[in-house]
Amino acid sequence: MYVKKRGKIFLLILLIVVVNTLTACSSSQESLEKILRIGVVGPESGGSAQLGQGQRKAVELAVNEINKNKLAGEWKLEAVFQDDEGNPTKSSSATNKLIQESKVNVIIASINSSSTLADMVVTERAGIPQITPGSTGASITEQGNEWIFRTAANDSFQADALVKYAKEDLGITKVATFTASDDYGQSGAKLLKNAIEKYGLELVANPTYNNGDKDFKPQLITIRDNGAQAIFMWGLYTEAALISNQSQQLGLDVQLFGASGMAAQKLIELGGDAAQGLILTQTFLPDADIPTVKEFVQKYKEKYNEDPIPHGAQAYDTVYIIANAVLKADSSEPEALRDAIRNTQGLELVTGNPTFNEQGDDIGKRLLITKIDGNKFTLIKAFETK
Repeated sequence: MYVKKRGKIFLLILLIVVVNTLTACSSSQESLEKILRIGVVGPESGGSAQLGQGQRKAVELAVNEINKNKLAGEWKLEAVFQDDEGNPTKSSSATNKLIQESKVNVIIASINSSSTLADMVVTERAGIPQITPGSTGASITEQGNEWIFRTAANDSFQADALVKYAKEDLGITKVATFTASDDYGQSGAKLLKNAIEKYGLELVANPTYNNGDKDFKPQLITIRDNGAQAIFMWGLYTEAALISNQSQQLGLDVQLFGASGMAAQKLIELGGDAAQGLILTQTFLPDADIPTVKEFVQKYKEKYNEDPIPHGAQAYDTVYIIANAVLKADSSEPEALRDAIRNTQGLELVTGNPTFNEQGDDIGKRLLITKIDGNKFTLIKAFETK
């Protein structure tokens, strides 16, 4: 009886030793792998879901390509996603969760400018580099935050290009702005006002709206009665589509303009006939005759059976910038990654040749003025953002 009991104890001890040895080997093997964890925050549900979903798909495509072809050398990329619903509070919480629980080394976030402004407080405090491929609000890179970068086109570039085109190419002289009341919309309103003054146009009305509003007719009547020839909208695609429809219902004879925040297929679907001819800025067109664009679009369509959106193209480029940074730095340490991102050069990507200025803006982008023609966006004019 005693011998049997000793034998069982011996076997139990032996089993524990074997399990611990295997666990140690497994942990040692894992520690030898060079893994870079990328946290991705965006609105995969809510009013700007199409933008966040496009971002996620493009990130997944880029991560798989880079790992398959070992484009980051010995480093393997892993993406961890969080849905912020376009809500700044939820976005900040999601960013903190990725840093504290998922132990990510770099953050791709977010789409909505108000969300990015919340996120960047978290990443700056944690000392984690953050790149936003979708948020264009000018204030994002005006705060001296050394951890924030942007691969979307700064709103200041967009506002200037749109107003200049309206004046010099279309001969428009009297305009109105109609902007969302959030950080994104009000940043755009300020930049539009500056550009309108710069190019000598007359601003006859500047109403605002809240995201989620359904009735825009009171503001539109004011715009009509003040004799505006054009309306510059600054917001997202759902409200832009409603404004387009209600402008048509009221018989407004105006040219509609918009920024990249509304550059999604949903704008065309929801706006219908009323959105035809709407002019807006973006950094990507899927039918552009550019080799890098053609290759990206082909791969994206093969995987998802749809065209990528500009926010997706920018997110795709962002992952390649991160892969290049970890390859050059050969480190997942935050400061090394940040410095390598800042010194990005020599990449030929889908939306341009990324180069970051002192504020963290990518000034190597192609900024496109496009218009809705049928079921797609067509190119009118291209600008450099430098």
